[in-house]
Amino acid sequence: MWMWIAAGAVLGAGASSALVLYIQRRRRAAELEELAGLVRDVLDDREIEEKAAGEETLYGRIEHMLVRIQRMNRGRQEELTESRSRVQKLITEIAHQMRTPLANGGTYLELLEGELSEREDPVADPVPMYLEALRSSQEKLRFLTEEFIRISRLENNIIRIRKEERDIAGTIGDALAQVRPMAEEKGVRISEHLPEGLSCPHDPGWFGEALWNVLDNAVKYSQEGGRIWVEASRGELYLTIRVADEGIGIDEGEEARVFQRFYRGRRTASYEGLGVGLYLAREITARHGGFMEIQRRDPGVEVRVCLPIGFGEI
Repeated sequence: MWMWIAAGAVLGAGASSALVLYIQRRRRAAELEELAGLVRDVLDDREIEEKAAGEETLYGRIEHMLVRIQRMNRGRQEELTESRSRVQKLITEIAHQMRTPLANGGTYLELLEGELSEREDPVADPVPMYLEALRSSQEKLRFLTEEFIRISRLENNIIRIRKEERDIAGTIGDALAQVRPMAEEKGVRISEHLPEGLSCPHDPGWFGEALWNVLDNAVKYSQEGGRIWVEASRGELYLTIRVADEGIGIDEGEEARVFQRFYRGRRTASYEGLGVGLYLAREITARHGGFMEIQRRDPGVEVRVCLPIGFGEI
């Protein structure tokens, strides 16, 4: 009799232990699931609430550390945003301040060139060369200043994109007309395929600026005697403009980076440039509700600019 009672007690104790272990495992699994949810919230930048504050448990300590990590990350993001804002304002201020002296410099250059051309005595040979170098440097500074001002106006929504239904061939043609002199100087041939009747809502002034940046890059990075292809086509949702070249191309992994502000590809070290052209083109295209992408070719690259066919919110 006593043996049966002892055996029952042992079995009862074992069952109780198993039940306690099962409950503990369920509790740990629930805590791990909650912690996984907190980690997802941190990664997705969703505010997390410290429910186990002050509890001396493993869960409470991990939760507290995750809350601290989130707060530290947000603090650093705010500092980074503020720092970028200060730099952007500084660049914009510098660009605006440079406008007047650059304009004055251009005026004085014209006066000096006019004065030298009216002299009866022939001007020494190096002088025209020096003047041309000065004129070139002044134009580069002016271009840089205007690009910074355009970027600032776009990023701060000072200028709105005003879209209207227009023939895209006219806008592309205007951009091509601006790059043809440089292309002809390098012997670069530009082939066009622009079907008639292709239209979509766009701002011809701003979108023309975007296309000019793309085409300017294609000509700049093409070898002498190279070729560029420009074509447009219409799909169900987007009108796509393709610009392909046989230039120096980009390295693998740079497909997204070339659209970053001030980024210059690793192959462009020996070429003049600022690293703002494709960034500005993408910003303008995005304000139209479109997108841009670049694909490596052998040789060269193909840039695709896609605009929505219908009107959309800006």
